Amino acid sequence: MSDPQCDPTEPTLGHLLAQVARLVGGRMRVRMEAIGLQRAQAHILFQLWQEDGLAQNELAQALHVSPATATSALQRMEREGWIERRRDEADQRVVRVYLTGKARAPQREVRAALLELDEELSSALSGDERRVLRESLLKVRRHLSETGGGGPDGAWSAAEAGRSVRGEAP
Repeated sequence: MSDPQCDPTEPTLGHLLAQVARLVGGRMRVRMEAIGLQRAQAHILFQLWQEDGLAQNELAQALHVSPATATSALQRMEREGWIERRRDEADQRVVRVYLTGKARAPQREVRAALLELDEELSSALSGDERRVLRESLLKVRRHLSETGGGGPDGAWSAAEAGRSVRGEAP
């Protein structure tokens, strides 16, 4: 592959990452729909499986979405019985998000689907290539998060977040 800075026909790194993200997002959407979840719901549940009872604004930050986008998704999930939102006992201004029994049930199935997707993604790579790719992606994610990659505080724009909620890559 030639240098995209010298050859205008070569895709840039950002363009390649966007293409891969769209392809991975589509595969994830199919797997999550088979379980009965939307892709965005799976991201929220995954975060809450790691730390149940997060403040709503902390959850939005962890997902790199705006607070308004998080609120919309959480309202829907609450109506569907996946989560419940409660005011923090110590600070009534804070709304915390908790998993329900319904949300705990598919955790193993979601994890298995994500591991299956990882297997598909990494099947074209050697062990060393997987390690380097993972380390590189983590480094890029950290950099973009720290420098505001996407919008204020690294959040997606409303249009990008809307696409994510609909299961499209931002």
